[in-house]
Amino acid sequence: MYFRKYIYCISIITTLLLELMSCTKNYIDKPIDRQIVVFSSIGGAGDNGYNDAITKGLTKIYMEHSEISMNYLTPESMEQAETMVHKWINESSEKVAQTLIILSGSDYRELTEKIISDSNFNSDNKIEILTFEIPELPQSQNNIKAYSFMIPMDSVSYQVGAFVAKMGCANPLIWLAYENDPLLLRAANGFEEGYKSITRQVPGRRYLSDDWHGYSMDKEAYIQMEEIDGKYDFIYPVMGGSNMGIYRYLRENPGGPWVVGMDVDQSLYSSNVIGSVVKHIDNLLVELVKKWIKGIPIEHYKDYDTQSGYIEWCPIVD
Repeated sequence: MYFRKYIYCISIITTLLLELMSCTKNYIDKPIDRQIVVFSSIGGAGDNGYNDAITKGLTKIYMEHSEISMNYLTPESMEQAETMVHKWINESSEKVAQTLIILSGSDYRELTEKIISDSNFNSDNKIEILTFEIPELPQSQNNIKAYSFMIPMDSVSYQVGAFVAKMGCANPLIWLAYENDPLLLRAANGFEEGYKSITRQVPGRRYLSDDWHGYSMDKEAYIQMEEIDGKYDFIYPVMGGSNMGIYRYLRENPGGPWVVGMDVDQSLYSSNVIGSVVKHIDNLLVELVKKWIKGIPIEHYKDYDTQSGYIEWCPIVD
């Protein structure tokens, strides 16, 4: 009961924050100098994880800089996202002096590369793109500057793997959204090395989807948990919003495997959560956007490892 009230309150707060940001000055009706346009990952708003941490950071920025128009959009497909992003770029190139477009997820890699490779684009107004966790982001071929960063999970995942091994878990599973995401593979390999350092055994590995849809397939994750339960005694899930299907299953079946929370502290979702890999993406986003506001150059690409303080392993059991 208390858990449901907690989640209900989070949902309401998130909705109010999104409404607050969407009710800023409309640049179509009223000329403005600077604007921030945020695209959540596909269907990602309200995930009580990565996207909501982003919303938290954006809200702080808005409260301190309400003179800047801020718009938050939640596309339901990559096709819709591409149409919306191009619309904002085209209109901004004509009407707004400075625009920062934030693409909140590594699933925007192909779209980002497509935009910055368009050598025919030119604008008298300044348009910049900040996107998340895309390594080796190409240099722009037009006057749209693009920035990205990585919060590598190698070291933290190694810590979790060693921790799980010391707990005595004999059959852990690494469960990833899909196979070909470099960030996911680094997380998986880090956990595997940490676990092997204690047990000399290789954990199981599983993929939820063939592509980025694996980040938002919580219902499918819930269904597949019936197969996993009883076969594995621990799950290391790196699947974004799909993790919610795991937590839901474990609330209904608390005798199932241990699990780790991802991106934010998710210990309240299930008593089976032994700790969380916490990414302070809200604090990093505030740092980068404040640089943009102040006109301080942002690096084209940068890694933020465990020494940066933007990621940490937070166990809740001894």
